[in-house]
Amino acid sequence: MAMNTFNKNKKNNFLKQNGNLIAELEFRDSQAGFVGIAGIIWTILPDGTSRANRFVNNTVSSSFKTCRLEKQDLASIANALSKGNFTELPNEIPSEQTINPHRVTIRLGEQSSTLQLQAGESISNALKMQQNQQETPRRRFLIIAWEINQIIRKHCGNY
Repeated sequence: MAMNTFNKNKKNNFLKQNGNLIAELEFRDSQAGFVGIAGIIWTILPDGTSRANRFVNNTVSSSFKTCRLEKQDLASIANALSKGNFTELPNEIPSEQTINPHRVTIRLGEQSSTLQLQAGESISNALKMQQNQQETPRRRFLIIAWEINQIIRKHCGNY
């Protein structure tokens, strides 16, 4: 179903001809802890309209921040997804077990992938640790996550 949409644009499989993303993108950043799992869900609509919701376990609050990404930001996200071969990433990227993990999930339409980091570990620090490593699903995921995170912070502020 979603795979048919991926093949419409030969230039970038994650962008439509009008410069919009092919589907809604969700960027979920969570940390396990005393209350369970808590964090922020950024939802980026295909046209760049974005909103952030906090959540604790299965309870999601109403949006606390909204912003709009430009076409060039959507193109940067699409390029990161393409270069990182997002559609080939596993649903769960194997990670070392840790207490109170920091988990990052990227979902585009029906496709999603999740990476578990050490408690409190940032995407940037995890990516630095992969700097001289060969190409792995973990490294590809971190590059995509870093790009999305940077664009959100630039246009929507810190969260």
